[in-house]
Amino acid sequence: MPRIAIRSGLNLYYQQKGQGPDVMLIHGVTGNMAIWPLINLIDALAAEFRVTYFDLRGHGYSDTPPSGYTSADIATDLRDLQDALGVDSALLLGHSFGAVVALHAAVLYPDRVRGLVLSDAFFPALYNLEADITKWSGWRKYVEDSANTGLEVRPEHWFDVDRILQQAANLPDERRERFIRGLGKPALERLVRLARTTCGKDSGSVAGLTAQRIHSVRQPVLALYGEHSPFLATCRYLAERLPNCRAAYVPGAEHLAHEEQPEAFVRLVHQHLREMASGGWLCPDRTDAVEGAP
Repeated sequence: MPRIAIRSGLNLYYQQKGQGPDVMLIHGVTGNMAIWPLINLIDALAAEFRVTYFDLRGHGYSDTPPSGYTSADIATDLRDLQDALGVDSALLLGHSFGAVVALHAAVLYPDRVRGLVLSDAFFPALYNLEADITKWSGWRKYVEDSANTGLEVRPEHWFDVDRILQQAANLPDERRERFIRGLGKPALERLVRLARTTCGKDSGSVAGLTAQRIHSVRQPVLALYGEHSPFLATCRYLAERLPNCRAAYVPGAEHLAHEEQPEAFVRLVHQHLREMASGGWLCPDRTDAVEGAP
């Protein structure tokens, strides 16, 4: 398997395909790099980019250290992976927490990041924008779906990832079987694995990525959100506050647009990465910076 040791000694599992400008893909918490080939994104991009995708620490086939899971930590892992693979500067696509990592990398290592596609990012420093999650149209279904897998989600705890991980690791037998019937044993094992680390707490930490530092990003940014995402206020905020940011919406999608509407997601990602790579990215007028607004 293609595993590579980065500067910290951590072994990360990765794949590369294609030739051209570098694109690096960053999945979210509890996921793995398989999300990208499953929606045919790799083949779509590899025709004109060199695409690198990898498992974050604690995920997939990468090592699982007990700590070091903040967006700053993972952004440094990304920088170290670039060094190990000889990737000078790259366009980044991240989903959810992976998008937070991507933006944090642009803040910490601006010379290594050419542009960003932020897919349904939620930033701990901007928590107040989405403080009442019950306003999200999909909240009730999310609660019901969670209950059907033996997990309890409450409005006051919706942002507490560690609480979900610890629930999963300590499910009573009946609820454990309910979870496995609903989502499968591998999904449960992923949560239990992370519950033994600081990932749940770390991923909810500001970790230095304050609102002021978010505003400082000058690279081209696409804020790509599902039409019915729970984080639409964050999307609008990014389009309004970042000087070189556009927003686009994936029709009919919520938080997992890459799974819910993969063809539209791939098309939008490909289109905007091509513009960033070619130098044709223009964002002069905030009124023209939103595509398909819900």
